[in-house]
Amino acid sequence: MLKRSTIIVLCLVVVLCVNSFAQDKEYTYKFSPVDFLQDPDINSKSEEIYPLYNKAYDTMFFVRSHHYDNIGKNKDNFDIWYTYKKDGKWSESINLEDLNNSSNNSVVGIGEATKSLYLINSYTSTVIRNQGISKTKFVKGKWTRPEPIEFFVDTHRKVYSFFMNHTEDVIVITMYNNLSEGEEDLFVSLKSEDGRWRDPLYLGHDINSEGFETSPFLTDDKKTLFFTSNGFEGYGGGDVYMSKRLDDTWLHWSTPENLGKNVNSDKFDGYFSLYDNGKYLLSSNRDSQFADVFEGNWEMVEVDNSAKNEKVVVKEVIKEKSLIDAMPKSIRVQFKSNAFVFDEKKYKEDLESSIEFLNSHPNVGLVIEGNTDKVGDEIYNLVLSHKRATGVANYLKAKLSEDDKSRVMIMPNGEVNATSDEEQSRVVVVKYVLLNAN
Repeated sequence: MLKRSTIIVLCLVVVLCVNSFAQDKEYTYKFSPVDFLQDPDINSKSEEIYPLYNKAYDTMFFVRSHHYDNIGKNKDNFDIWYTYKKDGKWSESINLEDLNNSSNNSVVGIGEATKSLYLINSYTSTVIRNQGISKTKFVKGKWTRPEPIEFFVDTHRKVYSFFMNHTEDVIVITMYNNLSEGEEDLFVSLKSEDGRWRDPLYLGHDINSEGFETSPFLTDDKKTLFFTSNGFEGYGGGDVYMSKRLDDTWLHWSTPENLGKNVNSDKFDGYFSLYDNGKYLLSSNRDSQFADVFEGNWEMVEVDNSAKNEKVVVKEVIKEKSLIDAMPKSIRVQFKSNAFVFDEKKYKEDLESSIEFLNSHPNVGLVIEGNTDKVGDEIYNLVLSHKRATGVANYLKAKLSEDDKSRVMIMPNGEVNATSDEEQSRVVVVKYVLLNAN
């Protein structure tokens, strides 16, 4: 396990623990038993998952697979469908044809303006398809062509899920990479003040397990994360849990809490989301071979703190400062046209300084992004970008111990980031990332 690298300030804090009548009141979520959505056209003999509610337009988006009206030849693929409230009841479900194609399609977030959707990226080249998120806007009665947003996602097993929060500044990701406990784990990408997305941050061992974590949902206040996992004690093949963020680093979380039998079953339960109208949604295969959409009610209730004793405890508190802002700037290694060998002498000082930083900060890693210009075939450029990233990565790994080599990861982008400046597009970018906090 990697040791924590932090800037430490020691201070003494007197913590006063008093009876519940003298403390600030604490509240938690209470969930009613979940009900099968009876509206006849939402749940079908096919599979319905990932329900997301747009409160501004009383509309629910969901994913349907194994359905004869899906777009493309493979009816098992995911298509986006939607329904809206009419006279208090859900309307007939409609295939959102503007956003569906022959690949898997899914809504993973609803923007603050409510007329924008975030989607699994299945709209770019087939070479890099499904490698991230795209955004679309509703303009003049139609959804615009989805455009990919730029942020790094590293997946070895190609199994991952996303959630974009309502204010469009946090992406929660579940994916597998060399940091994972066992299977897919929880990560977060935060939007910087300059509008760029930070590289995904591993949320740590408190919230991730040796099993899988998937289908995340973050509340609007960004403090409570809901997700499905099979890595904690539960009832079925995947249960819904919640965990509360304990500080601003996004590295410390409360112990995941199972939502209980009112929500979970002895089968798979996931794609949970809740809304300020007192409703929550999820998908489950508890009653059939394929998953259906279920609905329940929730409320906030006061936590009983009567068992707490009145006492004064003196604690030594360690204040931590995240390394994210202290990391050096990215290193850019330029390449000549069609070349994948770089000038080692020219970049020796910069690259060796990155090794020194890694050696002194055991919870930092490097992501080596390979890029090309748009000249030539797209597949050729993807392979070329891989060779470029591998060359730089191998140079760095040769100067690291065997245990530390896994801290250097490559990401071939091909020509996806190419601009009109061909020379500047032929580049490998060495980025620093925070691996974990333990």
